[in-house]
Amino acid sequence: MSTTVSVDLGGTWLRIRHGDATERLPSPSSIRQPGTPSDELLEQLVDTLDLHVPQGAAANISCGAALDEQNGVALGSGPLWGGAPTGEIPLLDVLTSRRPDVRWRLVNDVTAGLASFALGFARPTDRHIAYLTISSGIAARTAVLTDRTIPVDHRGLQGEIGHLRATSSAPEAVRTLPCACGGIGHVSSISSGPGVEAVAEVLGIGYDVDTFAASLTAGHADAARLLRIVVEPIAELIRTMITLDPRLDRIGIGGGVAEGLCEFYGRELEEQLAETRSYADSLTSERVAEIIHLCRPGDIDTLAGADAIADGYLRATKI
Repeated sequence: MSTTVSVDLGGTWLRIRHGDATERLPSPSSIRQPGTPSDELLEQLVDTLDLHVPQGAAANISCGAALDEQNGVALGSGPLWGGAPTGEIPLLDVLTSRRPDVRWRLVNDVTAGLASFALGFARPTDRHIAYLTISSGIAARTAVLTDRTIPVDHRGLQGEIGHLRATSSAPEAVRTLPCACGGIGHVSSISSGPGVEAVAEVLGIGYDVDTFAASLTAGHADAARLLRIVVEPIAELIRTMITLDPRLDRIGIGGGVAEGLCEFYGRELEEQLAETRSYADSLTSERVAEIIHLCRPGDIDTLAGADAIADGYLRATKI
């Protein structure tokens, strides 16, 4: 039986689990190395994996990039490879060419997060469940639990909601902030980890990721305003998701931004979702609590999720 190595490739950290040991390394990414060409970052990634994956192993990779999971082609990632067009990256072929002895299995990180969320928090009566990650990037995916599938389009993509235009009541300067992908005014421009910092700078609000929660606890008005603005695009997306899919029974929200501000983020999100603005709004606080699960640190394990996908727990199906 081959050794299994689980990998989580994010814009900030590269985590590699082998047995009971997990090593965390800085990601070879645009966030870590601004201005480094994407082909050099890709080469660094392959070199690192080559070094850490044993001979003949099975490697299950949760990849923080838009990814056609059925053929292992990456289609872009601002946090990993920057906003410059890179074209399609045949990541599976590149890894297989370097290490043909390894059985490589690549899944999008939000797919891995969705599998982990389903394993830990799906209820027996849930029909459709979604997982939304808010970190250095933002994305969401939905699973149909009745047949254990994740419907995707012909390129294997779905749920790249971080690159939709953001809905915001903030000043025009905020709505036109650049996204890591090169776009303007995207949800990730405002609500991702780098987006929070960018919004604070534009609004002239002092911001430190390590003290933001303490500022909210102390009741600082600027901190509360910043939180309201960065949560607003997420609330609008979730409101739309619930409105469009009557079978969407549960939505998990994770990632470093949401988990790091857990109770503050959850309270602000609930207040925004429960606002009544027309006869079409029917989300009460009780209904929000029934649908939304705000993940705490440790709730989601994308390494375990990647393993579960490799084992067939959920499968992406093109429609």
